[in-house]
Amino acid sequence: MAKTNKFHVKKYDDENSKITVVEECKYHSPFIWFLINNGKLIFVIALLLSLSVFLIATSLMISNLKGSEIAYYETNGVVVEFGGSDESILNGLPITDDYANRIFDNQLSSYEMIEGAVIKIKEVKINNGVIVFYSDKTALVKYDDGTYMRVFPVGNDYGISEKGLIDRNAKTRKVTGEYRNNDDLGITLLYLSDGTVEVTKDDVTFFLRNSDLTSNAEEFYTNLSIISVPIKEEDGKTYYSNGVVKDGDSIIVDGKKYNVSKRVTIHDGIEIVYYENGYAEVIKDELSIMVEKSEHIVYDDNILEIVDNKKDNDNFDLKDVIDIKDINLSNENDTPVNYLVVLEETDDYAKHNVNRRLANQFIHFNVFVNNSTINNNILDDSHNLKGTNKLSGIDSKNNVYMLYEGRLEEREQVSLKLGMWIDYETITNDYMNSAFIGTVKVYVESLS
Repeated sequence: MAKTNKFHVKKYDDENSKITVVEECKYHSPFIWFLINNGKLIFVIALLLSLSVFLIATSLMISNLKGSEIAYYETNGVVVEFGGSDESILNGLPITDDYANRIFDNQLSSYEMIEGAVIKIKEVKINNGVIVFYSDKTALVKYDDGTYMRVFPVGNDYGISEKGLIDRNAKTRKVTGEYRNNDDLGITLLYLSDGTVEVTKDDVTFFLRNSDLTSNAEEFYTNLSIISVPIKEEDGKTYYSNGVVKDGDSIIVDGKKYNVSKRVTIHDGIEIVYYENGYAEVIKDELSIMVEKSEHIVYDDNILEIVDNKKDNDNFDLKDVIDIKDINLSNENDTPVNYLVVLEETDDYAKHNVNRRLANQFIHFNVFVNNSTINNNILDDSHNLKGTNKLSGIDSKNNVYMLYEGRLEEREQVSLKLGMWIDYETITNDYMNSAFIGTVKVYVESLS
């Protein structure tokens, strides 16, 4: 650019009474000249500020990770997730085993609906299998390769569409299945590896959330609500697998006839017929089941389930009496793996401001897995794996107490619930103001 020979005053210095004149090719505002003359200083300040923000953000992130309420990790292709912290501090109120079992069972009642039964609403064929939709908005996918997957609800709707598309917010569980049929009564029983059972007799299919049933050559029924299925029709009468006979609008139980007391029609075309003796029949298209304890039939605008809905109303803070851990394990491998759930004791009680260790033999625990509960275990020295070949390859010098040993089949998911408490009946006053502190860990065998 050519020079213009235009000048202006850049600086006037009173002290020296000097005027500095510079030539410029283009006029700049005072702010632009400030940036030009102080560019290096501004860059250094900006860099330091950026580094400070980065360090603060990193510090906050690490702090949040340490204080996370969810413990999650993966080892050998098995994903392990805790519903809360994996740390266990046992220093609460001692309770009896009976009371602990009742609290633990109450927690199980809201643990993915482990009890009761639901009926089949519909079955849809997809490219690689079929989907069975149940009346509690759960679904069971039966793949052509012999594997299964349970899909849990999202809000008040199914977590999977009729085209087989799974909602990204839906919880799923891969399970294996085994048929143990009642051939005498012609009932198909599909036992799944999470402890649930699908029951099918001709056009009747219902899903039992546990395996609490009676099945033999003469009779079949669920033990909680006494649900039975029709096994034959003869002379215009329908005979159910628990000895109930339906004759028109009446039922015959132990030789006595009872009439209909009321009929209710709810969503999905489901009809409930109540009888004078407290029994009820649930009808959906060709499906018909007889429920002896009709008070267990619970429904709203979206779901129907058959479950004991009585609740205990103990008023206490759960963590003060029992330490509950929810653990989900998912085997992402194509081969089965064995695993151990252990409680590894801390070697630094002083770090937790605990002056006296609670002896481990006063700690009792329950384990719920695959819809079965192992009650009233004692954390005695026989559970300590320290120095045994069970911990081969694990570098730990602390006491490590085994809580449960299991096996995950290929691509299988398992939910495990653990409850630990201090036993009231055996502890003495010598252990006042004491505590047992440890971390619940899951060890998976090496596949290499």
